[in-house]
Amino acid sequence: MVIHKVTISKEQLNLLPEKERVLFIQIGHLANELTILTKLLIFAHNDSEIDAIRKAYTTQASVISRICIGKIFEGWRLLESSLFASGLSKKYEAKLSPAGSEALKKLKKYFGKKTLISEIRNRFSFHNPSFEEVRDLLASIPEEAELTMYLGTQVANSNYYLSEEIISRAMLACIPSENLAHAMDKMHKELSEVSGWLVEFCGHCMVALSEEHWSQCKEDLLFEEINVQSQGNIRDFTIPFFVER
Repeated sequence: MVIHKVTISKEQLNLLPEKERVLFIQIGHLANELTILTKLLIFAHNDSEIDAIRKAYTTQASVISRICIGKIFEGWRLLESSLFASGLSKKYEAKLSPAGSEALKKLKKYFGKKTLISEIRNRFSFHNPSFEEVRDLLASIPEEAELTMYLGTQVANSNYYLSEEIISRAMLACIPSENLAHAMDKMHKELSEVSGWLVEFCGHCMVALSEEHWSQCKEDLLFEEINVQSQGNIRDFTIPFFVER
């Protein structure tokens, strides 16, 4: 595959006014985080005929989902402060490509109402459930329920699945669905979609900023085309849980 390397000097970066320069770095950072977290989520969740492995994958996917949802929410707050409240949106929205404009339109529509992402972020992403919340969750468990833990001889191989199952049930209860598996699928689909809009917008916004301030010195930027061998299909990778030192 072909990768395009662009090298920018400090002097060239300083051609962007301060607000634009800060935004440029912020949205690049956001796009990196969401790209990596989305890949990890795909790698984390797989299937297995072995119950212990299947539940380990479920735990991994649940944890990464919560982090990803929190980052998506914080990413939108970043745009609210550094793009909209700063006044930069008035100048640069009109300079976005059609794809960038469409991504921003979808983001505005999505975050303009009560969302699943904001609900889960506020209750679960960067907050541990309170004593009262866990107490109520425990009270709601049927008496016949069987709760499991998997204890490894090394702590890295222990999965306290009962804790994850109980917290995940509360998180997924926010999602109208037929069952927990359906709720998990809906959550993954929604966060992948919204994450994609954010990453898409960030890329096109960086292009708009670049063209506005570097258009007269494009020949001074260092461009290099690099051939990088593909490291495999994204669906071929799995994050293992039970590992040895």
